[in-house]
Order: sequence, then structure tokens, then C-alpha cells
Amino acid sequence: MVDSGSSGIQQVTEETFETAKEVTGEAIDAVGEMIEQGVQSVTSSQLTSQQIQQKQQQDQQDLSETRRKIAFYQQTGQEQQQAIEENKRKEQQRLQTEQQEEQVTEMKKEEKKKANPALANIGKVEIKEGVGG
Repeated sequence: MVDSGSSGIQQVTEETFETAKEVTGEAIDAVGEMIEQGVQSVTSSQLTSQQIQQKQQQDQQDLSETRRKIAFYQQTGQEQQQAIEENKRKEQQRLQTEQQEEQVTEMKKEEKKKANPALANIGKVEIKEGVGG
């Protein structure tokens, strides 16, 4: 049972890592595109004031969209991290509960042995040495 809990945590961790890689890749791509567009706009032929204004508006929209995506992915990452921590906490609690139950079961067995000494000796073989033995 411990393995299934651990593999669940491992799966969530792997999914979080993959999501983080995707988010980073998308953010880098978006920033790269914006830099490339900026370089092209500097090196390209003269633009009219209307074209410059449209370009600036488009750049602002792209920047806003990129920031929105980054914020979304950061929030998603935080939520996943919280879920991972919660799962770890629950698994730890489950293991503690299981251990406590095992201890209680052991204590009950010991109490039964103390209450009835005949039961305590069941399964024990006594080897006696002596005449005929």
C-alpha cells in the first residue's frame, strides 16, 4: 500500500515537473518572439506613424497576453505544489495511523497473553532432558 501512495506522489511530481518545463518553454518562446519582433521593427524599413502605433498596440497586447499566461502557469504550479504537499501530509498521516493500529493490535495480543498464561505458551516447544528423554 505504501508503494501505491509513493507512486501517486511520484506521478504528481513528474506531472508538475513536465508542466513547469512546458510553462518555461512557452514563456521563453513568447519572450523570444517579442525580442525578434523588436529587432525586426528596428531594422525594417520606415513605418508610418499609424503603422508604428498599431505595432505598439499589438506589442502591448502580446505582452499582456504573455504576462497573463505566466501568471496562470505560476498559479497552476502553486496549486499543484499545494496538492503535492497535501498528498504527502495525508500519506504521512495514513502511515502514522497504520503504525498506531499495529501497536494497538500488538498491545492487545500482549494483554491476552498476560490474562491467560496458557495462551502465552501455545506454540512453544519445551525440550526436557532426563530419564527416557
